[in-house]
Amino acid sequence: MDAGDISTQEPDPTFRQAATYAVTVIVVAALFLGIGAALYDPVPLVIIIVFPLLVLAGAVGALWWTFRTWQAKGRWQIWQGASWFLLALFLISLGGTGSALLDR
Repeated sequence: MDAGDISTQEPDPTFRQAATYAVTVIVVAALFLGIGAALYDPVPLVIIIVFPLLVLAGAVGALWWTFRTWQAKGRWQIWQGASWFLLALFLISLGGTGSALLDR
């Protein structure tokens, strides 16, 4: 094979960007909950409620990136997958929040 046959085009970074975004949202929400649990013996209700809201905000942000990537004729499906993942995590964390609210 000749060196001229190899494509020098860089791969599309969309998957890496979407995965990094989703992991960052999860880490920030988990750190918020973890720090709140470490600072307070009974975790305040506000901290329990804010965790799913942070995940929901991340899902809305991923949906915004989906729209922006679609407008630019990019690979928007990857961002839609990240938003669905975060929305599913939001519903799961909302269930945990509901049970924590009922226990109080």
